[in-house]
Amino acid sequence: MAAILSTAVSLLLVSESLAAPSGIQKRGIRSAAHRYVPSRAAVDNETGAVYNNFDGGGWIIPVLIGGQQVTLNLDTGSSDLWTASTLMSSDSQATVTTGEIYDPSNSSTYQAMDGSTFDLEYADGSGASGPAALETINIGGATVPNMPFGVCDTLKYGGDGTGTRDTDGPVGLGFGVENSIRPNPQCTFMECLEPYVPEPVFSTSFKTNNSGYIDFGYSDSSAYSGDLTTIPIANTSSGNEGQWAYQGVQFGSGGNVFDAAAFDLDFDSGTSSLSVSADVASAYFGLIQGTSNSSGSWQYPCGSTLPDLDFIFSSATSGPTTVTIPGANLKNGDASTGDCGTWMNVVTGRGNAGIPFYISKYMIWNQAVPELSFADQADN
Repeated sequence: MAAILSTAVSLLLVSESLAAPSGIQKRGIRSAAHRYVPSRAAVDNETGAVYNNFDGGGWIIPVLIGGQQVTLNLDTGSSDLWTASTLMSSDSQATVTTGEIYDPSNSSTYQAMDGSTFDLEYADGSGASGPAALETINIGGATVPNMPFGVCDTLKYGGDGTGTRDTDGPVGLGFGVENSIRPNPQCTFMECLEPYVPEPVFSTSFKTNNSGYIDFGYSDSSAYSGDLTTIPIANTSSGNEGQWAYQGVQFGSGGNVFDAAAFDLDFDSGTSSLSVSADVASAYFGLIQGTSNSSGSWQYPCGSTLPDLDFIFSSATSGPTTVTIPGANLKNGDASTGDCGTWMNVVTGRGNAGIPFYISKYMIWNQAVPELSFADQADN
C-alpha cells in the first residue's frame, strides 16, 4: 500500500554500520509468504476467494526483530519496516490481532536512534508513528544487523478512527527515497540486505494459499516457465517517486488491443485489486454478455467464463511485450448463479497490477537498475 509522505526528500542515508563484514559468504534466502485476508472478509474455504471486499489482504511473513517474532505483510508499495510495540497504549495493543507485540526492553540488540522518528499515513487514512531505532531483523534467515526501523507508539485507523490490524506492520519493499524516517531517510530491508546477498534483487511467487514464497538476493530459473518479460521501472519520474511503476501500459484480450489510453501501472503488493481506467474496464466487460456497471463497479453473470486479459508493455527491454493472465484470476468468488464481482476496479490516475497478476507470475524485482521481470509460474 502506497504511503503518503508530507515532506518530499531525495536523500537516502544508509548507515555505515550496515556494511557487510569482509569475507562474508553471500547467499540467497527463500522465505515462505502466506496469503492472509482481513478478519472482516468473507472467505471461501475451498478456493480462498474473498467476496465483496477489495481490501482483500496480501501476503505475510514471520519476522524476527531482536529475536522476537512478529507477523508483517510484504508491501512493495511502501518503504518502511515498522512494527507494533509495547510503546503503544494497552488499548492500541489490543487492536493488533496477531497476539505478537515487539518489546524493545526485552531485546539486547535494540539501539535507539536519538532524534530520529517515523511518521506514516496511508491512502486509506490509517497510519503509524513513533521513534526510529536500530535492530537485528531476520526474515527466514535473511538477516540485517543494525537495521533502521520504526517502533510504533501511535497507531491510527482511517474512517471513524476505530479498527483492528491483522498484522504487526509492513516490510516495505519500495525504494528508500520514500522511507519516512526523519531527519534522514533510511534504507529499506532489501537495500540494507544488499551487502549480504549475491544480487540486489528479490523474487516473488505469490499464491492464493500458503505455498507462496519470496526469494531474497537471487532468482530461481526453475520457478518460472517461458521467456521473461523485463520492463523499466520509473521510480524517479514525477508522481512515481519510490514506487515500482511502469509508464504507459495498455490492455487487450485475445490479441486485440483495447481502444483506451495508456496509463501508469503500479506493482504494489499491498493493494489487492487490479485497478484500471474506466475505458479499459468498459472494453473488457463488453466482451461478456449480461454485465452491468454501477459507478465503476462492474458485475457479470456468475458462472460465465471470463476472458483472458493482456497487458501490453510496449517499452519492455526484453522478452514478449504482451503478457497474459487467465480470466479466472479476476474472479472474486465462485458462485454459479446471480451476479458476481471481480478483482478489477476502476480508478483515475495510476493503476495497480493487483492479485490477478501476482498469483500467475514469478516476479524478479531488481532495485539496482531498476527493472521488473516476470514470467508464468512453473508450478501454477
